[in-house]
Amino acid sequence: MNIDFQKLVIQKHVIDSSTHEKSKKLSVAYGVDRNFLFGSGISMTSVLVNNPDIDIHFYIVTDYIDDDYLKSVKRLTQMYSTTVTVLVFDNAAFRELPSTKAWTYAMYYRYFAFEYLSTELSSVLYLDADVICKGSLRELTEINFCGEYAAVINDIDEVRIKSGNRLGIPELSNGYFNSGVVFANLQVWREQQLLTKAFSILDKRQKELLYFDQDVLNILFVGNVIFLRRDFNCIYGVDQELKNKNDKIYKDYITDDTVLIHYVGVTKPWHTWAKYPVAKFFIDAYKKSAWAEKSLLNANTAKLYKRKSRHERVQRKYIRSILSHVMYIKNKLHSARSH
Repeated sequence: MNIDFQKLVIQKHVIDSSTHEKSKKLSVAYGVDRNFLFGSGISMTSVLVNNPDIDIHFYIVTDYIDDDYLKSVKRLTQMYSTTVTVLVFDNAAFRELPSTKAWTYAMYYRYFAFEYLSTELSSVLYLDADVICKGSLRELTEINFCGEYAAVINDIDEVRIKSGNRLGIPELSNGYFNSGVVFANLQVWREQQLLTKAFSILDKRQKELLYFDQDVLNILFVGNVIFLRRDFNCIYGVDQELKNKNDKIYKDYITDDTVLIHYVGVTKPWHTWAKYPVAKFFIDAYKKSAWAEKSLLNANTAKLYKRKSRHERVQRKYIRSILSHVMYIKNKLHSARSH
């Protein structure tokens, strides 16, 4: 798959309100579609609030943009004296890549971020838009790569062990990372032509892959990564609250030392029904963001209405739960008709 990524960019907006006087520098990138733009805004805010001593340059790689988002980004840069570059690109080539209902082709946008930015940066911290920062990232600014491809964080035990067995690489059973937080060495990415190698793995091993983009990066990076402590990718899903006996269990996972919280799963902390104490880290950043006057997001698909209904039942909002279930059925029927 030979793509000139520089030519895919349709729009480039550099919004710079920084004085660039801080000695510590960090580049942070997100790869998102329109469903995750809101989340990326709050994630950026959380990074800024907790890292006033670092000069941060954000890069938003997306296939969709609107004036509303750009206005909010501009306001964010002014509020926190920062820089945001928005790269809007033609995603036609990505739509051909393997994907599922659960994992859309947007998961490959991190590849675009690495490839495109490798021409101008030596390293970048890639974050999924559902990652919220609650501590200092200074430690990452002090990493000196010695040929390693990236600094990463191990996935949860169950995923790690199963993935190592599934992919037939014993080494991954001890060290299989989650791709929601990757501090990538872009110099090596370019020199080793890792994008070409990634697409080759995707093509040859497609049938074995479960978490497509993540599996490929793990196969590609095996033996060439620095493992950071769990605090830099604390994986916790709001949907875990459906089975938790009380809403304080998250404190066993998210501690005072946690730096980055990764809200995995269907329900995100920006959803209107995510009314649990664990969402507070997102809500705190939301209130300090340029999006504070925007509403949290409601369900807009059958899958989300179904999940919303389950949460409302657990929250004892029985009438709301029934109404959400009705909306789930309506959306499901509409979707079936349109196919």
